[in-house]
Amino acid sequence: MGHDPHFGFVVAAYVLAFVIVAGMIVTILADYVRLKQALSALSRGTRQDPDLGCEDSNSQDPDPESFE
Repeated sequence: MGHDPHFGFVVAAYVLAFVIVAGMIVTILADYVRLKQALSALSRGTRQDPDLGCEDSNSQDPDPESFE
């Protein structure tokens, strides 16, 4: 099988496919963890600011139109 002139291309295709699938799995797992953290923060009643990465517990007025 080592004498096949296309053997290198076949191996390269399998390696590339493996790298792409592994990257997709890592991306999906990272998104799952991020969504799980956001859901737990939502169930605790806190809000996470995606820009700052910190939690903000009820610092905003629940009624933005209140004049008090």
